[in-house]
Amino acid sequence: MRYRTNEGLLIEGETSAEIIRRLREASWSEQNLSDHVYMEAVADRMYQEGIHVSTFSPDIFIAGLLGAGLLTRETEGSQSNAAGQSDH
Repeated sequence: MRYRTNEGLLIEGETSAEIIRRLREASWSEQNLSDHVYMEAVADRMYQEGIHVSTFSPDIFIAGLLGAGLLTRETEGSQSNAAGQSDH
């Protein structure tokens, strides 16, 4: 699975749990949290902005991030297509 954050960071992993771990590791201030506490911290921040994301499971959490627009799916061809385009 490949996702891109709304900040442009590419995150790759085989499972939703692995995606969450990589997101947590990429978060400078939250690297020392457990994956579940990281999910709760993100969900709390989003709730303050009026967006509800469930932390029931990694799959549901990732689906919530996708629904909120914080993550987008990357397809295998999207990176190679972008790399092959020219501004000329």
